[in-house]
Amino acid sequence: MSHDTSTDDETLFGDDYPGDGNEPADAIEGSGQVAARLPGGSGYLIVDGPGAGSVTGSSTGSDIREAAALPERDEALDGTLPLFIVHRTAHYWRALPRLLAQLHAAAGATLALGVASSLPNAAEQSHADFNSSCTAAAVRLVDPHGYLIDPQDVRVAEPSDRSRRWAPYLAGVPVTTEDLLNMQRDRGANLLLTSGRALDPSDAQRSLDAACAEGDDALAVLKPSERLALNLTMSATWLTRPVLLRALLAQLVDQEQFDTWYVRVQWPTSVRAYAQPGDARLLAGYRELAEVAADEERRLLLPQTGLTGWLMLAFGAAGFGTGLAGSQQAFGEPGGGGGGKPRIERYFERQLLHTIERTARPVLQDDPGYAPCPCPYCRPLFSNAAWSHQYAGLHYLYNAGTLTAQVAPAAARRRGTHGAVGQKVRSAQRFATGKALTGSSVPAHLRVWDQLL
Repeated sequence: MSHDTSTDDETLFGDDYPGDGNEPADAIEGSGQVAARLPGGSGYLIVDGPGAGSVTGSSTGSDIREAAALPERDEALDGTLPLFIVHRTAHYWRALPRLLAQLHAAAGATLALGVASSLPNAAEQSHADFNSSCTAAAVRLVDPHGYLIDPQDVRVAEPSDRSRRWAPYLAGVPVTTEDLLNMQRDRGANLLLTSGRALDPSDAQRSLDAACAEGDDALAVLKPSERLALNLTMSATWLTRPVLLRALLAQLVDQEQFDTWYVRVQWPTSVRAYAQPGDARLLAGYRELAEVAADEERRLLLPQTGLTGWLMLAFGAAGFGTGLAGSQQAFGEPGGGGGGKPRIERYFERQLLHTIERTARPVLQDDPGYAPCPCPYCRPLFSNAAWSHQYAGLHYLYNAGTLTAQVAPAAARRRGTHGAVGQKVRSAQRFATGKALTGSSVPAHLRVWDQLL
């Protein structure tokens, strides 16, 4: 993927999750003390204030809201609610428990939440602490990122020495299937994954058979009540070439033992940073994958897809993942770093279903129909002279989550998820019409989306 490498810091993957060191307390805890009362006397979810993101038996705050019950993992995976997965990023991840609490308090009746982190990118205790702090996340994943071992037809950065230490299989140390599952268990995962090695299009059937054989080995050593997702990584070619797509779908349908598919697709280099792919063939491949999953009553989860994953909810996907940084909003080819230039200041415009450059916002704000965002992160974002990439990212995640809730079957009612997504896409197209947007601020994907719907 083209990352606008002269202006964006996209070197986050393949190293530690150190945090930024400058993470403001307001982003982690918020201001004041706000709690959401959970039904049935099950406690209070702290939305703002000390302990934000946790559940307590009582609350001393004066601002008490009502919230839906926190779903269990199996409820979040039963297909009733769309699953919104937040990927843990290298910076600012300490703000994510509060973000999840904010989302559950706002939309928990029509939204299930999950978190995903990269096993090679942090120490075992760091993973465990993060997962235990994300109380509002019903699904917790610790992805082995096995495609880093033998990339096949995906391009990835070389793992760091620390990644090899934390994930010894990246250094060539033999690891059994059970060892790999134990690593995820010890780090707090409650939906286990196979390794996710990349599929080889030059030997498609052998590659698919090997991935499913690994899945069978994992199913054989699951403990009672555990759940497994078949973890597949592939290039976009698998969705754009009919012969490969047919082989993929036939294999998945035939392997009835896997009820959850976790499918990561590397986008082509033509996709710009913080944008959505406009390749009609790629999107049609995603659509067919989602439709087959729905027809076969399987749960399709699409990590690192941003709003493209949201779009696929219309066709039967069960959930999708995204994150604060562009490298979590898309699985692209590694960029070349920031080149020493400042990062572009970007802002997600919900009415456009697109992230624009901050300097383009006046073009939209002059429209009488422009609606300022009421999310908890825009006040601190715009109250300071210096631009905060953290608050801008949290604003994006909050809006992506609430957009997901608004197209859930329970929220969409008679229109259904497909109709609700289509309505939002057409509304965004109307809002974009006539706006003097240029460059990366143009929501070029909307036309292709509308045609796909």
